[in-house]
Parts: sequence; structure tokens; C-alpha cells
Amino acid sequence: MKKKVIFFSLIFVVLASIIFLPLGQAKEVRLKWGSTSVRSVGYAIEVLFAKAVNQAYPGQISVTVVETGGVIENLNRLRLRLLHVGQSNPISAYAAYNGILDFKDQKNPNIRMLFVTYTAPFTFVVGRDTGVNTIEGLSGVKMASNPLTSSERLGRMLLEANGIKPDYKWGGTASNLEAMKAKTVDAWARPGFQDGGIAELAFTRPLNFLSITEEHLQKYNEKYPAHGKGILSPAGQYKGQDSPYYTLAFTQSLMGDKDVPADIVFKILKAIWDKRMEMVKVDSSLRGGGFADFPKLTMEYCDVPLHPGAIKFYRELGGKIPDKLIPPEMK
Repeated sequence: MKKKVIFFSLIFVVLASIIFLPLGQAKEVRLKWGSTSVRSVGYAIEVLFAKAVNQAYPGQISVTVVETGGVIENLNRLRLRLLHVGQSNPISAYAAYNGILDFKDQKNPNIRMLFVTYTAPFTFVVGRDTGVNTIEGLSGVKMASNPLTSSERLGRMLLEANGIKPDYKWGGTASNLEAMKAKTVDAWARPGFQDGGIAELAFTRPLNFLSITEEHLQKYNEKYPAHGKGILSPAGQYKGQDSPYYTLAFTQSLMGDKDVPADIVFKILKAIWDKRMEMVKVDSSLRGGGFADFPKLTMEYCDVPLHPGAIKFYRELGGKIPDKLIPPEMK
């Protein structure tokens, strides 16, 4: 067993050396860019970003979008140096950077944030026929959940931190939707603006949309530091959601390894910034989630140090960088 561990460790070292070698020696810098499943809207967003970079710097930067299992896998691949940049969320990146929670034995101090992509409402819904109209009322209620997604995991952590214990029924997105329609489960939670699953469900089953309070977020952050931030969910996203309400913010971001050259990161951000208004026209999450002003989102929702190339970019835009976002190599 010990020999197998040593063998695979050597493989990772060799792969890491290969993947990072072109950054310093090739005329064209080639980047492996982690995304998520091709069936996810997150994959399409990363393709948009990569296209902007490739078009802006032909012959200088070549980005290859890599399909992955999502945030957790991207963080692990970055730690093993099998990616240069990757999709994440600031919460999971914070845990990995500090080596806490699920990353207790997988601390990665080399993570550097590039920008926060968007922030979206995390929608907690329950069938109106249950009579439940508060988040606390979910205790004991049969609730659909997908244990393989980081987003639904974060929702469960919020409930757990507040002593709310639904009767979870595990399933994938499609099966959870059908279970809600059939009333074999009565509650569900999904992130995103105008999420397709919630939108479809709302047309077949009347729903109550459950709000949270600052006290809920305080308890969340006491148990899981830097995890809980709130957002106002606009009215009219779904059938039956006639009023805005306060809920958990779900935030997506782009991170990278600290050894990606600063000028490359600067160029990545500049290319995406220049195309941002075109991008918001084709994606509802980017449009509703504040992507058009991603520097503001980054300063507000990021708790992981920025890449030096990102700091240069934001300073050239006239932004002020909070001390907590200055990386160790720049102090």
C-alpha cells in the first residue's frame, strides 16, 4: 500500500511540473481552466470567460476549459497543481486556504482569488399545502437534497447552524424536482436567479418562499466563519413569489494558483472586463448577480487573498484593496 501511495505521489509531482512548465518557458502561455459539468450553467460561463481571453490575446494566452466535478474538485486539483485557474466559491476557497472544515488536512496557502463572478439568492421553498412559512418550520419536513453539490451542502450548513433539522431525502436534481411535484417530499433549496428547477416546480405546485434573518447568518458564521452573507431576492422571479425577501447569498468566483504570472492574470481580468457587458446579455446569473461590476462584488464577498495580478488590475480601475485581500507575498 505504501509503495502505491509513493507511486501516485510521484505521478502528481510529474504532472504538476509538466502543467506549470509552459508558464515560464513558452511564448504562448497555456492555461488549464477548471469549470464544472458540461450540463451546468457554470460551464457555459467559464467558456464565455475563456473565449474572451483567447480572442483578446491570440498567440499569447491559450485557455483550455476543463470539465470537472465542480468546486471541490477544482480546489483539490489546484492543490495538486493540475489546474492553473478554476471556478470556485469564496466560501469553499476560504476553507481550503485556511485548512478548515472539509479541508482540514488539505490546506492550500497557494490559492489566490481573481474575482467574484456573481452572487445569487439561495431559494428555500416548501409546499404551500404544508402550512410552513418560516425557515424554522422546516424541522421534521421531508426535504429534497443533493449531497454531491457544494451549493446544497452550504444550504444544509445554514440550517444545521440554526438547529433546523429537516428529514432529508437524497436525490439528483431531476429526481428531486419530480419528488417535489409528486409531494413525496415537501421542501427544496436551490441557488441562482430564476433557477430552472424552482421555476418549473412553481407552475405545478404552489410554494412558500422562506426568508432568513441577520440572526440566522450570525449563527451560521459563528459555527462556520466567513460562510454566511445575505442578499435580497427580487420579487417576481417565480410564480407566486410576489414580494422581495432576504435570503442566503450564493456566490461564485474564479481563483488561481499564486505562481501564475501576474501579467497573465492582469490580462485575463482585462479581457473579461472589456467583454462583461456582452456577457450579461446572454446569462441570467451574470445579469442579475452583479457581474457588470465584479470589482465591487470582489471587495465585498471575497475573504481569500487576491492574486498580485488582480490587485494591479483593481488598482488601475481606481479601487481600494482591503488589507485582508493583500497576499502574503505583497506584505
